[in-house]
Amino acid sequence: MAVSEQGLLAALSSVLDPHTGKDFVSTRALRNLHISGGDVAFDVELGYPAKSQIPALRKALIAAARTVAG
Repeated sequence: MAVSEQGLLAALSSVLDPHTGKDFVSTRALRNLHISGGDVAFDVELGYPAKSQIPALRKALIAAARTVAG
């Protein structure tokens, strides 16, 4: 079963930016989404310095992506 873009975006939209309180999908901070079989890659562009928050954000986004079948 292949990963669907809609399913992936729905799962990733559950992760909120701790600085703005908004999700990364609706604010278009999530970019360059690529799906290749079961592999998924994307970038998140933040409009503020967030080096200290990157590990927690990465963990939350990966966990959300893993909830999608495929």
